[in-house]
Amino acid sequence: MKKQEIKNKIINNIMKHGKKKVSEAILIKSAKKLQKNSNKQFKKIMQLALINSLPTFKLHKIENKKQKKRNRKIIEIPAFISKPMSRNSNAIKFILYNIEKKKSKKFHVKLNQEILVTAQSQGNAIEMKNTLQKQVLSKRHFFNYYRWK
Repeated sequence: MKKQEIKNKIINNIMKHGKKKVSEAILIKSAKKLQKNSNKQFKKIMQLALINSLPTFKLHKIENKKQKKRNRKIIEIPAFISKPMSRNSNAIKFILYNIEKKKSKKFHVKLNQEILVTAQSQGNAIEMKNTLQKQVLSKRHFFNYYRWK
């Protein structure tokens, strides 16, 4: 996997209202601050954060449409994420989702903090990953319905 692809994924997930230059500036600011504060390079810290928050499974929600609308049941079927780029994009989404929940401060400061915490195997992104894995394990009897390719 190329570093440029991961950088573009991060920028595209940060971007709002089509303002890509703003998201690039945020990423550059956070990279500079991280390198000032820590001894390691930004790339190494970002790799650690992504590796720590990589999910291996996801839950597909399937709704039974043959039933009436009020009585419809939603079944969550676990699925293995085989493509590495989709795994990385899910890890990035976990990290950015937790940044948006925090209040106050500037976005690049929150991004710094979340990346550092996730690189140290702590924080909300790793908790999200672990709860997802627990949900998948609790619904493993649905693996019979999964199409293994």
